[in-house]
Amino acid sequence: MKLKTKKITGRIALLTVLVLLVATVLVSCGGGAPKKQINVDGDQFILTAEQMEQHGLEAVQLKKIANMLSAACTAELDTQQMLIAAYRGYDMTLETFSDATVNEDAQDKAARDSGAMLSLEAVQHVITKANDSLKAGHEQKLEGVDITKLNKADVELLINSMKTKIDLTSGGGILDMLLTAIGTVLNWITKYLGFGNYILGICLFAILVEIVMLPFAIKQQKNSIRQAELRPREMAIRAKYAGRTDLVTMQKMQQEIQEFYQQENFNQFSGCLPLLVQMPVIMALYSIVMNPLHYVLGQTNAVESALKAFYSASRAAGGMGGAIGGNTQNTITLLAEIKEQGIGILDGLRNFQYFSNGGELVDSLGTMVEEIPNFTIGGLNFGLTPSLSFSGLNWILLIVPVLTFVSYFLTSKLNRKFMLQPATTSASGEPDRQTACSNSIMDISMPLMSTFFTFMVPALIGVYWVFRSFVSLLKQFIISKVMPLPTFTEEDYKRAAKEMAAKHAEKGPAKKNEPVGNVRSLHYIDDEDFEDTRERGLARKAAIEAREREEREQKAKKNTPVGAEKMKTDDREKREDKKKSSENETTSEQED
Repeated sequence: MKLKTKKITGRIALLTVLVLLVATVLVSCGGGAPKKQINVDGDQFILTAEQMEQHGLEAVQLKKIANMLSAACTAELDTQQMLIAAYRGYDMTLETFSDATVNEDAQDKAARDSGAMLSLEAVQHVITKANDSLKAGHEQKLEGVDITKLNKADVELLINSMKTKIDLTSGGGILDMLLTAIGTVLNWITKYLGFGNYILGICLFAILVEIVMLPFAIKQQKNSIRQAELRPREMAIRAKYAGRTDLVTMQKMQQEIQEFYQQENFNQFSGCLPLLVQMPVIMALYSIVMNPLHYVLGQTNAVESALKAFYSASRAAGGMGGAIGGNTQNTITLLAEIKEQGIGILDGLRNFQYFSNGGELVDSLGTMVEEIPNFTIGGLNFGLTPSLSFSGLNWILLIVPVLTFVSYFLTSKLNRKFMLQPATTSASGEPDRQTACSNSIMDISMPLMSTFFTFMVPALIGVYWVFRSFVSLLKQFIISKVMPLPTFTEEDYKRAAKEMAAKHAEKGPAKKNEPVGNVRSLHYIDDEDFEDTRERGLARKAAIEAREREEREQKAKKNTPVGAEKMKTDDREKREDKKKSSENETTSEQED
């Protein structure tokens, strides 16, 4: 009853962990920039007769154009951005256009934001290209609309219908509130223990996390110790099946090992539960570290999305023309640039035509800018993503991917020495050739993968990974010294093998299909090697040899007339012998 209750409790815990893991993944994915989508405000097209006199197209036609632009908008064809750029005098549909050449001073920017540089030809190009991108027969495809009649009032109406209002007060769900609370702890550590430096803050935070996760590590170590104590007897079972790798034998060996574990009231998968618990925690912490704007500084998801949109929007459309990087959760790069240049860098957000209340957002961010932590060390901005195209001192950031590879390679090697390794067919515990090959592949592939990811995230995230891997290694080293795994000699393994053999002897005669002694295979070819199966094995072998001998004799006698005649006279006797051989073979197979 106790074992059954334990199993039910374990399953409930496992299910809870899986739910948390899924929820964390959803939050992590939800933190990124959503797929580009334009919501058209239809109320903008309700105009009076006096207002319509200012427009070149009818309100119904303008609404059709807006809906078409919304339907055609994709990440590759950002129709809203292209329309705003055309309003500011830039034609992003041209192959010769380059956002890198856009460099506006304050006076020029003000003129462009007011529409004084409007290019109606560029607007027509955007509408035509968007309409052509829709498949034939699409319900939003334009037909019968003369876009040459568009004027400035029409373009302003289209832009205003696509604007959104930033919600400065909205909050998240329960899980989001929990992550924000953890982010508040990180903010306190950064501010008071890390002297306002985010790199020091996340390193101290990594130490705190390892301390909090210590009970799970102890639980896992206890499970490893218990499994190590059973290892000699497990190896005794494996030794019985040594020398054979066929599927039937391997399945029988695993079955016997599982039965042995059940007798000892040990669940070898119980050590996986602490790992499963840690997975959602690690993913959640990664989201917090990657997105300090939301979780550390306490800004809403709507504010986060708005700042990301302004930062990544083309300069031609009035944005900053920045690159968030490969991870859409990243707000470190944005905050690092704001920290470096000050609140003035967000002045363009006041007239940024994605939003209707950009000025209100800028006014609310004054206090937040003062609380942005420092992302630099020795003049190096670790908020930037490592790249081979860096100039000046920033090329030094390339040392982060190198350190990431070295740290993950060394820690994977050293961790294997402190942790219990899977059982092999060797009583000495030496890994077999296949296991050694798999370990070698993992030792290279995992560090390479981590190194690749460091080119997609800010450099300080790479520093966090390196530091956390060494802290985790130090924790495992200390645990292995305080709670060491038991070690066994060759004599211990021999003694365990004798104990297991004695237990089998106490059970009495072997049951059908139950292995006795050293089981080399579950196939028939070895039956004559063992006392309990020798008689039937020899009988089967004699029957097979008699049949083969008969076949050879028949084949030889067919080649001579005398032999053929003699075979006819002895035909009855031969059939009887063959019948007896067949009966003996059938009887042996039934006994098996």
